[in-house]
Amino acid sequence: MAKSLNLKIKKAKLVTSLEKSLADQTKKFEANDKNEAEYEKAKKAYETAIAKLIKAGKGEVTEVSKCHQYGWERKNSGKLQFSVTYDLPKGLIPAEPERKDAVCEREYNRTKQGIENALRMLNLCDDEFVNASTVASISEYL
Repeated sequence: MAKSLNLKIKKAKLVTSLEKSLADQTKKFEANDKNEAEYEKAKKAYETAIAKLIKAGKGEVTEVSKCHQYGWERKNSGKLQFSVTYDLPKGLIPAEPERKDAVCEREYNRTKQGIENALRMLNLCDDEFVNASTVASISEYL
């Protein structure tokens, strides 16, 4: 028969780890706007570079089709809209920017609330050590 493991973890270490985790989550969430602005700027530069390649005639048109999904404004403006497929050589295309992972507000709030609740629970405890079941219940935040 297997022996049960009696695991004790210092409360102070657990509190420190949770506080660090909360600070990291907050830092990631606050960086969302900055990261998104950087991505949009890089995306605009990428699109501009592609447009310059097309205007310079560096590729070839492979397909043209009329767009039939347009609104009332476009219909009455006297203009038609087309979709064009343009093939460019891979060697000419600049690296496409990548969006950094964003922390959505709902997920951030859920995690923040869970960490804060765990910290409150641990601060109410007078014991120096925390048992394994308590650690297991808050391990997702570490």
